[in-house]
Amino acid sequence: MLSGKAQFGIGASELALRRAKGAPIVALATVLQHSPLVLLVARGAADTVQGLAGKRIMLMPHETELYAYLQREGVPRGSFTEVRHSFVPADLIEGRVDAVSGYSTDEPWNLQQAGFAYNVFTPRASGVDFYGDTLFTTEAVAGRDRARAEAFRAASLRGWQYAMQHPPEIADLILARYSRRHPREHLLFEAEEMRRLMQPQLIEIGHMNPGRWQHIAEVYAELGMLPASWTLDGFLWEPRPRFDLDWMLRLLAGSLLIAAVVAYFALRQVRFNRSLRAVNERMQHQLKEIQDLHALLEQQLVRDQLTGLYNRRYLDDAMTRELARAARQGYPVSLVMIDLDHFKRLNDTHGHQAGDAVLVALAEQLRQGVRGGDLACRWGGEEFVLLLPNMAGADASQRADALRAEFGRRRLRYRDAEFCATFSAGVASYPAHAQGADGLLRAADEALYRAKNDGRDCVRAAAAAPA
Repeated sequence: MLSGKAQFGIGASELALRRAKGAPIVALATVLQHSPLVLLVARGAADTVQGLAGKRIMLMPHETELYAYLQREGVPRGSFTEVRHSFVPADLIEGRVDAVSGYSTDEPWNLQQAGFAYNVFTPRASGVDFYGDTLFTTEAVAGRDRARAEAFRAASLRGWQYAMQHPPEIADLILARYSRRHPREHLLFEAEEMRRLMQPQLIEIGHMNPGRWQHIAEVYAELGMLPASWTLDGFLWEPRPRFDLDWMLRLLAGSLLIAAVVAYFALRQVRFNRSLRAVNERMQHQLKEIQDLHALLEQQLVRDQLTGLYNRRYLDDAMTRELARAARQGYPVSLVMIDLDHFKRLNDTHGHQAGDAVLVALAEQLRQGVRGGDLACRWGGEEFVLLLPNMAGADASQRADALRAEFGRRRLRYRDAEFCATFSAGVASYPAHAQGADGLLRAADEALYRAKNDGRDCVRAAAAAPA
């Protein structure tokens, strides 16, 4: 990258360290919201991170977050034996080392297939919650060919979005065109783990939070790996600014008002009364058109165009407000995350228009099946969310199960085809399962994941939050 032999690359959070040392690196987009890097430890070799002191550990020099994790837990470099990484699981299985670094998306599958007992130590347990794979380029590329960088970034994120929506198809594509190093079951395991780390239902793929990068820098600085004075200036890619429709409408409204006033004074001496009425009518008509346009644009910003339900943007704001109100007044709030079962198979069998008809049917049922103060939202793709204020988790699970059973009994029609569809749901509630919006969404998503694993067409509740 730095020599100009490549224009784009994938790196982890050590990109911040490279930038601090003068490398002209620009982070374009983060693919994994949580790093997959973990330590895989033979069962019995160490029950805690501190137990790794004096042990043999395979690590790569660039896996800085693992070194940060160990140092933060009182196991700095020099207190354990570093072994050159072989990337061969047998070294851990056969006892030649006590622990190895690996990706939670990869090596655990091999260890499970071998029936090997192991523990997983993750840096997140110590607050070292770094980003995973990050798409990056150089200042030269970003400055010289910005349009190309934007296009490459957008195409990469569209590819990831498609891959997360169609894991079996992508697994088959990898095996057919690229590599047969891993069997199909391994690739599907990898896809599920990546989905957990990416959280595409909760966070837009590619999203980077400057505060999160600042936290990463602060952890490195705390451990003496980065200057405390380092800033993010120039490190994060800044997309082209979005056009502000509100500003445009305000400017247009102001221009029309000024034009009306000028016209008023110009015609005042000639046809005062009649002209004033005409100008006023035109102004009122034009302002009415602006108001209607503004209202339409506002609705498009918060409504899903296919189903008419509120979208994720609106839910984010509504959930923050509702949880704040619930904290003040002391009532529970439940969240139901819904995902249509085998939606890709339905699309492949009956066509995407039939799939759209199923989405509309489910949206209509959710709209009719909620109370006046509840909120039904299309989260994205085939996923929906219900926000249920003043409803405890057990009641929310019953409500979700009733909706699930009713929807499963329906006979859906599109043109000449008649078919049924089902959905799975995960339920979480405040304050039993989480205290904030992100935690509540995460708990509901994990419950939904269990519902999928339990055979689909069922409802599962989140596990209680630790005391």
